[in-house]
Amino acid sequence: MKRRIVNFTWEDEDAQACFAEWCPFPDAQASAQDVDRIEALLHLAPPLDVLDVGCGTGRHAIEMARRGYRVVGIDVAKRYLDQARQAARKAGVAVEFHDQRGSELPDREAFDFAMAYWHTIGFMADEEIRRHFAAIRAALRPGGTFLYVFQGPRLIPGQESEDATPVRTWQERNGKFILTEKCFQEGYRNEHCVVIDTQAGEIIEYRERQRAMAYAEVLGYLRAAGFASVEAYKDFDRQPAGAADFQVFICRR
Repeated sequence: MKRRIVNFTWEDEDAQACFAEWCPFPDAQASAQDVDRIEALLHLAPPLDVLDVGCGTGRHAIEMARRGYRVVGIDVAKRYLDQARQAARKAGVAVEFHDQRGSELPDREAFDFAMAYWHTIGFMADEEIRRHFAAIRAALRPGGTFLYVFQGPRLIPGQESEDATPVRTWQERNGKFILTEKCFQEGYRNEHCVVIDTQAGEIIEYRERQRAMAYAEVLGYLRAAGFASVEAYKDFDRQPAGAADFQVFICRR
């Protein structure tokens, strides 16, 4: 059998294909429900200039454009950006999609609202995370809002020692046999996945090493970016966030 090794980064097209296959993006109906929740949470209404950071296949950007927002989406995953452009054309909406890192955003005071939905920062180095959030803040107009919906492993006090032992699971999906091993070590979630594709005659090793984030760290990065205020919740119902449960951050410029 052929053998491939995929070390996960968002820029890697093999990694993008694996992620899309194993963790499919939600459909248009689910995306519309997400935008409903965003509008209700923040009392948003078009027309506004919107920046979608890590837009992926453009599912939120396209839905917001349908509703009358002017939207720019950025991502480093070219495979997803190609799909986003095709989907926008099919939907008959105008969205600007750019191959762009958040940390290198050139825009200044160009947007009323920015969002990074299900956005993971665990693959970035500390300095890039700081530039990332500072650049998003700089791209907002005075009084603008940034919605950050955290995704990725959480570093919860007292839990890391419990998760240090590797957990192995087997599954079969679409004729492929998948062995996955996950564990926490030194503040990182390590995932090693072996996929045996008997039809294609191929073995793929998928390796991911992602830094786990503590609640205080995420808050610290957002506050260091210079936002005038940062609110933190564990969900869209505005339940208070805490060290063991956090997801939604509302940042005002």
